[in-house]
Amino acid sequence: MSKMSKEELEKIPAEQRWAIAGANFVGAYTALGMFVQPLLGKEKMQEIDNNLWGEGGKMSYPMIKEALNIPVEDAIGGYKVVAAVAAIQAGGTFEDEMIEVTPERVVWNTVKCPWWDTAKQFGEKPENMTCPGGHQAICEAGLKALNPNFTFKLTKAMPNGDPVCQNVIEFKK
Repeated sequence: MSKMSKEELEKIPAEQRWAIAGANFVGAYTALGMFVQPLLGKEKMQEIDNNLWGEGGKMSYPMIKEALNIPVEDAIGGYKVVAAVAAIQAGGTFEDEMIEVTPERVVWNTVKCPWWDTAKQFGEKPENMTCPGGHQAICEAGLKALNPNFTFKLTKAMPNGDPVCQNVIEFKK
């Protein structure tokens, strides 16, 4: 089997490659959870997800902050890092609706989520989904890694029957 050359890969536009990579990651992780959770139980799977995503947040948030040179001295900067990590992770397929934007607090609704959409496409039952805990863990740990003055709370989640996932970042000086 021959390795694909960089030139061959670059025939696919960068945005399309990014979308494919994001969809592959989201799909693979969703499928893994669907196969592993029945073996371990939801509680153990939730513990694994929370730890995995929390550690991922601690690592990726500072990397993205540095790569994009985003100042994180207020809630708006924190949101910019959260949004960048989410976009990179899932190939740019999240859609957010801003509710409140101040230096002290940013509230937004995720109205289109690749994790939710993929789980539904795969036939996953909402009550089996562990993504709300993972979502809380990556954002909370990632923001704390940037600045201990951040707090994050996922106040609504589509797998819990809500029409959106609602996110709240607060920055306390």
